[in-house]
Amino acid sequence: MTVSVKHCTPQANSPWHVAVPAAVELGEHPLWDVRRQRLFWTDCAAGTVHCTDLSHDTVVWSAPDGAPVGVALLRACGGLAIATRAHVVLLDNDGRADRAPIELPIDTAAVRFNDGSCDPVGRLLVGTTGGNVDGLGELFSVDADGRVCRLLGDLTEANGIGWSPDGRSMYFVDSGRPVMYVFDYDVGSGRLGECKEFARIDPELGYLDGLTVDEAGNVWVAIWDGGRLHRYAPDGQLRDVIDVPVSRPTCPAFGGGDLRTLYVTTARGDVGEPCAGHVLASPGAGRGIVPHRFAG
Repeated sequence: MTVSVKHCTPQANSPWHVAVPAAVELGEHPLWDVRRQRLFWTDCAAGTVHCTDLSHDTVVWSAPDGAPVGVALLRACGGLAIATRAHVVLLDNDGRADRAPIELPIDTAAVRFNDGSCDPVGRLLVGTTGGNVDGLGELFSVDADGRVCRLLGDLTEANGIGWSPDGRSMYFVDSGRPVMYVFDYDVGSGRLGECKEFARIDPELGYLDGLTVDEAGNVWVAIWDGGRLHRYAPDGQLRDVIDVPVSRPTCPAFGGGDLRTLYVTTARGDVGEPCAGHVLASPGAGRGIVPHRFAG
């Protein structure tokens, strides 16, 4: 399926425009491929992965059983690593499976994959959620050889994951809690060290969701049901509140040729907003880091 992209301004004087008019129920995890100059993102509820060159948006993969897609990540060898059902599907640049799926020990009757990212040396981290049931979510690490390690449990909704530019700190959101955490991170072993509270929001403002880290080490996080993004300095101080023309932004990411365009996926839900469910973009917001790729 191919959809023509029409750029428009959500409202007068808004820094945002619609990059992909998708109108999906739950858009997630925008990811810029610097090699091909393409934006990847997922329609979680429909179980599809999209790729856009900003003139056309194309579905490049669909879950064969209609299962939700948690996240799609780039691979170092080209192609994608896609978390769906209880496994990670590995595709080449032509969308064909070139390795057997990596199985993860999750109960698909109780949880689903929700979000993920890759660390600086190419491990894939992916989390799960049990919906509104507290304590069912987990966070896993997958090595290039397919070895799976459980990093965290007792979560509600494992969500945004990112690393400081030097790779020594890992930021993590459990959307069931109004706190973003930062862990000391051992890049060599992939082990989590000391955990600290990095930032906290008033629950009345919304829920912490997906995040990205820019080249200066600032952490940008979407506020679900809050209609905004927060930008936190590396010391955890709130530096900026950026309004978004939808109530439910889900995840930010930097892209474009110079990595200076901020993309945000959004959810349609039942809020009835004109821009909800589209992928939005705002140029000149900052400068991102080239996304890490899965080494497997």
